[in-house]
Amino acid sequence: MRFPSVREKFYLPGDAWVLALSATIWSIGGSMVNPYQSIYFFAVGASSLFIGYFLAMSSAITALMQLVGGYVADSWGRRKVIIIFSFISATSAFVYIFVEQYQLLIIPIMLASIAGVYGPAFNAMLTDSMQSELRARGIACFTLVTSLPSMLCPYVGGVLMQRFGTLGGLRMAYFISGLFGLIGVSYRALKLKETYSGIKTEKTKRIFRFISDFIKDNAYILKNASNGAKKLFIYSIMVSLGTGMTVPYTSLYVVGALGLKPELYGLITNVAGMISVMLLLPATRIVEKVGLRKSAIYASLSVALNQLIFVRAKGMDDLVAWSVVGSAGSALLGPSLTALQANLSTRETRGRMMALFSVFSLITAIPAQILGGYLYNSLGQYIPFLASIPAFILATIELTRIRETDMSDS
Repeated sequence: MRFPSVREKFYLPGDAWVLALSATIWSIGGSMVNPYQSIYFFAVGASSLFIGYFLAMSSAITALMQLVGGYVADSWGRRKVIIIFSFISATSAFVYIFVEQYQLLIIPIMLASIAGVYGPAFNAMLTDSMQSELRARGIACFTLVTSLPSMLCPYVGGVLMQRFGTLGGLRMAYFISGLFGLIGVSYRALKLKETYSGIKTEKTKRIFRFISDFIKDNAYILKNASNGAKKLFIYSIMVSLGTGMTVPYTSLYVVGALGLKPELYGLITNVAGMISVMLLLPATRIVEKVGLRKSAIYASLSVALNQLIFVRAKGMDDLVAWSVVGSAGSALLGPSLTALQANLSTRETRGRMMALFSVFSLITAIPAQILGGYLYNSLGQYIPFLASIPAFILATIELTRIRETDMSDS
């Protein structure tokens, strides 16, 4: 009698399991610092307006890199681009340790943004080996595996800030993030195999030929995308408008405006992560029972509700309610949305399609992040969060226009 392996139990066949384990190791360090990035920027001298400009610049560079990454993933294969730029992304964390003036933040931000070129290849490789009907479950299990070991790490980051000061504590957290990142990426480089060798074309093209083919190819993919994919593009744009205005300023608002201690904010982040992880597998049963489209709609509705709870928050109890609603929605939305993106594309176009989903979101985030910084700095610290609610509502309306018949089986 043969017992299923661990990776089979988690619906992560082939290289999806390697990606999951390497991302798990990396996330242990990264989750110590990620919730506090804006606080670190503020501590080295950047105003909320400059934080918006920095993150908008990051979105612009990442958008370009995602387009290039999608083309490379489908033309030349997945593995090489994942390995090379994963190392660049991991080492960018060490640069933050030496930043003394906020203008120098541009260096690690640019490194991490350029490294975003591997994102489409990563997402495509993750879903390549999954059966279409099991993608939501596989993606949920990926999130489960990568989240469990790091659930308490945001609290650790808050404790480091409380004990060693904002700058000292977060610099320690960035060092740990870089260290675990290098360990995770090294494992990835040793174990990862290629899942798609790419289109058999000449790999040594002249730069102008490459740029021409790159532009024409992405234009062709966009023009010939299914109606469902185009509607999901619009959804991604609307959601990015809302998140661009709010996500960069959430930790600043909670710690600065509401006066919550950093370790308590880290504790709330831990609670949200634990609830999200606990609900992942039940959420996949909902997805399989009611379908990807309806699951995404239900989860999307909760986003606008969650922002309303956040705007009205006055203390710890309200913030706990906000984290509970948000984590429940994330548990349902994450797997269903990623599976929707994969099912609305074919294996041959998946890298470029997933890149375009990211690019539309990132381009929208550029003005949204700047606008959020202006609103936060000039009109009121709660205004960006209030202004995001209509965007989330419109996004949900657009999601209802996608039909199950738009899905691909590849």
